[in-house]
Amino acid sequence: MHKKSLLFFLGVIFFTLVKAQESKEVLLSIDNAPVYVSEFKRVYLKNIDLVKDESKKDVDDYLDLFINYKLKLKEAKALGLDKKETYLKELEGYSKQLSKGYLTDTQTSEALIKEAYDRSQERINASHILIGLNPNATPKDTLAAYQKISEARNKILDGASFESIAKTYSQDPSVSKNDGKLGWFSVFRMVYPFENSAYTTKVGELSKPFKTQFGYHILKVNNREKMLGEVTVAHIMVAINDTRSAVQAEERIKEINQQLKQGAPFGSLAKQYSDDPSTAVDGGKIRRFGQGALNSEKFENAAFSLQNKGEISSPLQTKYGWHIIQLIEKHPVKTFEEEKEKITKRVEKDSRSKLVTTSFIASLKEKYNVVRNEEAIQYFKKNISDSFLTNEWEIPADDQNLKKPLFQIKKEQYTYSDFARFLKKEQSRAKNFTEVSLFIDEAYKQFESATLLEYYKTHLEEDNQDYANVIQEYRDGLLLFDLMESKIWNASRTDSVGLKQFYESKKNKYAQNETYTVLKASSSKQEIIDKVQKLLGEGKSVDEIKKEINSGDIVLVIFSEEEMIKGEGKFPKGFKAEKGKIFTSEEENYITLIMVKEILPSRIKTFEEIKGEVINDFQEDMERKWLGKLKTKYTVDVNEKILKKVKRELSK
Repeated sequence: MHKKSLLFFLGVIFFTLVKAQESKEVLLSIDNAPVYVSEFKRVYLKNIDLVKDESKKDVDDYLDLFINYKLKLKEAKALGLDKKETYLKELEGYSKQLSKGYLTDTQTSEALIKEAYDRSQERINASHILIGLNPNATPKDTLAAYQKISEARNKILDGASFESIAKTYSQDPSVSKNDGKLGWFSVFRMVYPFENSAYTTKVGELSKPFKTQFGYHILKVNNREKMLGEVTVAHIMVAINDTRSAVQAEERIKEINQQLKQGAPFGSLAKQYSDDPSTAVDGGKIRRFGQGALNSEKFENAAFSLQNKGEISSPLQTKYGWHIIQLIEKHPVKTFEEEKEKITKRVEKDSRSKLVTTSFIASLKEKYNVVRNEEAIQYFKKNISDSFLTNEWEIPADDQNLKKPLFQIKKEQYTYSDFARFLKKEQSRAKNFTEVSLFIDEAYKQFESATLLEYYKTHLEEDNQDYANVIQEYRDGLLLFDLMESKIWNASRTDSVGLKQFYESKKNKYAQNETYTVLKASSSKQEIIDKVQKLLGEGKSVDEIKKEINSGDIVLVIFSEEEMIKGEGKFPKGFKAEKGKIFTSEEENYITLIMVKEILPSRIKTFEEIKGEVINDFQEDMERKWLGKLKTKYTVDVNEKILKKVKRELSK
């Protein structure tokens, strides 16, 4: 594991520091700086279940680790590592990345992701009527559009056909061709309010009027059905075009079909005869698709009706010409876990993501008790002229009203003047509005939301204890990494003389016991092992034995050459260090023959052989001595009475 990764693991897993203290009982102090009981207990209880070794669960041992960690952090700050530009920059990057997860309504987001997945399991067939409306329309125009869509709906409820009313009322340009019929669609294919209405209206029923960015709609759900997953198929297409009549195309597809019935390869015929150049080169293969993905319901129905791999359809005609389809593979509907990542990304890009933001802002308004200031809004509506719409408005220099409070977030006061500056900055957008008052309403919501969000981001560590805990882990983890790198890791890498001296002083630790080079032969058949032993006794080589016993693709015995070190690993019963000696062992009906080929006496491993292990030991030795100095440099006082109490509580 990379040292930095290891450090963060230790920082996050073993030494999570808690900013808010539940108790003011002091367990210990380092140079009179208190460390509270609640902090130690929380860390211990959080991480102790991860420690498998029972001996490491001892409170005293754990306290030693905790004190060592605290001493290192104390030293890091004493050296000013927490003021380094590189440290601050890296911490800022972590903070920005981490804070993103706290600037959203996770519960709403998860609900939308699950809703999208559930809807992806069905598709809807619907018709609609649209009364167009500008997004920035006046209340008068909005009311008129609503009344018109309601009038259309009432006529359908009174018995008029949906199609006739659609032709009369709908302002969708395609209504003259489709009578308002939209065909089949699934999740993410329509704007979210439209999708919402479609999936919440029963088959055969008429929705209530609803609004989208395009205007007011009503829809009728004609049908709905379960999605069948996806298919991969290949096809041969014979087009009807200027050079081939419908009759000629039908004759050609019949000829190709006869060839297929006589056993001709589908892919070869597709490459030679298909008029779809994008798929012909690949034997007619079409990229996998689900229902509603192609612009031909008839083709899709035929593709999904095929059941077995390799099954071929009868010739069928679509608006593109004649086709024969071969099933390559059926892909079942994916589970929520399989689809979650993809759906999450689509939700984030889709208009429904605004619901997450809206919900989060609403939670901030409640958290900080921010109430919409109607008096202020009316003031700005009354005092800003139509010159605002032409980007000519200026903030009055002598208007004392601008000093009035707009709203307050904790101790932070925002005034009319703050909103006025926001209006001035956004003034160029007002040209899309017909009335100043409409823009002010929208701008106030945006200003309020942006202000709440910015305040929360700035004070996130104060307001969110979970974030405060995690960012503290990052702070301490980065500090500890910098400290260990400068004091231990870099020093051990550059001190080649010290490293060699350490190796010389600890040579006996790096001794390798007597080692045996052995030949192993393994088989499930005892008679094969007996034969191997006989052939080895005759002086046959491994290659000769393999050739005699293993014939063709049948492998009856497996050979390997390995090293076995005295005192390490499992040795066969009765093993003796004697060159040429043969032993056998059996485990679960699998027999292994072992022949000692060479005996290497015990020796001290060379520095180059063992350099990695020496460096690691050298670093541990340096750290141990360094920690001893820190314990001398900083005074550590443990309250033994409190420690006994903590032990009793943790042992329950």
